[in-house]
Amino acid sequence: MNERLRNQIIELLHLIEKNGRPARLGKTFSTDKNYYYYDAGTGKVAKLKVNVYLVLKCILEKDDPDEVLKLSLNTQDIKDAIFKIQCAMKQENILQAPPVKTLTGEAVKNLDDILENGVENVTLEVTEKCNLRCKYCIYHPDHPEYREFGHRDMEWGIAKSAIDFLKNHSSKSEHRHIGFYGGEPLVNFKLIEMSVEYAKNVFNDDITFALTTNATLVTDKIAKFFADNDFNLIISLDGPEKMHDANRVMINGEGSFEKTVKGARKIFKQYEEQGKHGKIGFNMVVSGPDYKKQYDEIQRFIEESEWIPEDVMVLTATVDRGPSDSDYFLPQSEEDCKFMETFYEPLIAWEKEYKDSNENKQGLFTDGAMDKGMLIIHKRLLTDKPIKEYGMNGCCVPGQRRIYVTVDGVFHHCEKVGNIPCLGNVQEGFDKESIRKNYVEDFIHEAQKYCKDCWAVNLCTLCYVNCYDSVGTHFGYRHNSCRNERKYLEDNLIRYHSILEENPESLAHYNDVTVQ
Repeated sequence: MNERLRNQIIELLHLIEKNGRPARLGKTFSTDKNYYYYDAGTGKVAKLKVNVYLVLKCILEKDDPDEVLKLSLNTQDIKDAIFKIQCAMKQENILQAPPVKTLTGEAVKNLDDILENGVENVTLEVTEKCNLRCKYCIYHPDHPEYREFGHRDMEWGIAKSAIDFLKNHSSKSEHRHIGFYGGEPLVNFKLIEMSVEYAKNVFNDDITFALTTNATLVTDKIAKFFADNDFNLIISLDGPEKMHDANRVMINGEGSFEKTVKGARKIFKQYEEQGKHGKIGFNMVVSGPDYKKQYDEIQRFIEESEWIPEDVMVLTATVDRGPSDSDYFLPQSEEDCKFMETFYEPLIAWEKEYKDSNENKQGLFTDGAMDKGMLIIHKRLLTDKPIKEYGMNGCCVPGQRRIYVTVDGVFHHCEKVGNIPCLGNVQEGFDKESIRKNYVEDFIHEAQKYCKDCWAVNLCTLCYVNCYDSVGTHFGYRHNSCRNERKYLEDNLIRYHSILEENPESLAHYNDVTVQ
């Protein structure tokens, strides 16, 4: 009987393996109430009986008929599971994602046109200077990727050329946007004023602005300027005073909390007076090791600070120690599964614990990373039949969504990428040949080696960050990010479907949100 059953399992495996390694075809996961399967080719999520879940999970992770026979299931349960999987393959077109032969997208199909006409945003590095010396910053001597602080300000000619470049290359863009970054951008506030005035004239007021600041230099004049010009602001504040001052210190070593809060309050006051809510958020860096305690303190701080609006967006991040080479594990291989079992994502773990212990409490702070994860699942690719093409993960078209302009006018993808091949400069424009080689052809060549085996290929949001060094592609940096991304996506599949079981109406607001 076991031999007959074994042959049935082998038959199912052969059917599945026509489409490649089973582990790449989808992912099983479970909530506290139900068992599920996410299909990589169609985006469908199926609710499973426990026997089907166990058999399918074993097939995807083990790819071995003998491992299926070792499951704590009787013969009939296994036979029923095989039958249901085979029926679903025929009726729902699951477990049939075609092989990943290449990656495609707008950067492949319409690169030249987008670079000429579809640029949406320039972010100006208005200064290299900063009035703080945050201990986890890349410019602090304790950081493994330590760089010395620069002392240059962007000159008006560079800023003007960058704004003109946006104007001349955005004829097909629905929105145009200018960001200001540093260093601490308010060190060079005069340039920001000049840039805003010039941009509003150039774009006939059809332009939006954003800025990231530690807020310590904010005056009443600056706060009013932000509100008058509808700035979207991110304020760097790490929570309550003790937590904030542990790392965010002035040049003389003193904590910056009081100055940051003073500046932030000025901003909130101006925005409230002008009725401009929802344009200010916080960026909070949580340094560990006791993440739960710190998230608890952030929650209390937000709840108890009367000056912070209830709907303020809070972005949290852990300390980034820079890219490093790591080993590659095949997704859902034994090594990968062991990693996933021990992987700890502090924010998701804290959120679940908080909700479990505060059932009637609605004050959970809003976190952008958490919302992003839910949005990815809510707006995932969903088709009846398997897709035929695979996109370039979360990679934007280089230079379209954002151009980061350094103080000397060099173009980079964004402020996150570090020292990697540039996209051009304000004097000569885009280096299209370099962009196509480095960020289309070379990237696809390297990425498809790993994406072809990954169940998350159609959910993945990883971009060019941690894929390059100063010379070109360096995917040894990416492997750890890939593992983290798969765990992040699995956790969000679980979070999303847990909510879907309990309160599906609460997910409706994601219908009107765009994936960025």
